Amino acid sequence: MRDFFTLSIVQGKEGKKRYRWQIAITLLILFILGSLINIPFSREVKRLKLEAGLANLNLKGSIYDELLTIGISSLILGTILIFIGLWVSSRANLGAPLLASYFSKEPTHKTLHWKALLSSILLATIVALLLLVLFEVQKEFYPVSHKLTRPSKPFYALVSFSAGISEEIIFRLGLMSLIITVIQFLKKAENPSNKMIWTGIIISAIVFGLVHLPLSKNFVEPRPFTIGTTMIGNLITGSTFGWIFWKRGLLIAIMSHITFDLVFHVIGTPFG
Repeated sequence: MRDFFTLSIVQGKEGKKRYRWQIAITLLILFILGSLINIPFSREVKRLKLEAGLANLNLKGSIYDELLTIGISSLILGTILIFIGLWVSSRANLGAPLLASYFSKEPTHKTLHWKALLSSILLATIVALLLLVLFEVQKEFYPVSHKLTRPSKPFYALVSFSAGISEEIIFRLGLMSLIITVIQFLKKAENPSNKMIWTGIIISAIVFGLVHLPLSKNFVEPRPFTIGTTMIGNLITGSTFGWIFWKRGLLIAIMSHITFDLVFHVIGTPFG
């Protein structure tokens, strides 16, 4: 029980190097899929804005045109992000060890311990529940008026998978690994120290929060309290996912992120 939350997955450098093309293509397919399944949520937000008279948008465009546009743009962006991300994450001894293990035909139990997966999902669930409780307390002392109705639960279920995939590839595989690699280079360190890794986790989590500000602005007025709440909430979640990425790799970070979003946005109602 003592190692339930401290268990780490071994990062096999040789496997990640040997199967980098297979890993890259797999992640690229996931990234494109994640971008495409975000389309229903994005269109629903636009529809709600139109209903509320908050924007002059056109929803009459063909869904096929949007699929093609998003598909091509995510292919280009994903290719850049993933290849850079895999390169810098390998230098920082991070990455996607479970995919490397899969392509190397290693027995799964040698890389993936059920405790690592279960404890990561449990941790994401606990963080989601704690934040939901804090939001309920906040509503009592500082109620926030909403300027736009939020999309219904099925849309949030879809976007949970989209965000879990794309955001972990962007912010953990890409940005966090890049920050750690740059610090390594500046410090002339062969391997990153815990301090370097935590610096990368915190900085990438702050950027993670900043990127979420425009989305929160769709639903609540951007006041100091709502901005602070968004930043602190995403700093906590971003740091949690960063730690999971460090200790257990990208795939478990993705699964944990999806779990968090499903609990927070679908099971819970943080802004209701």
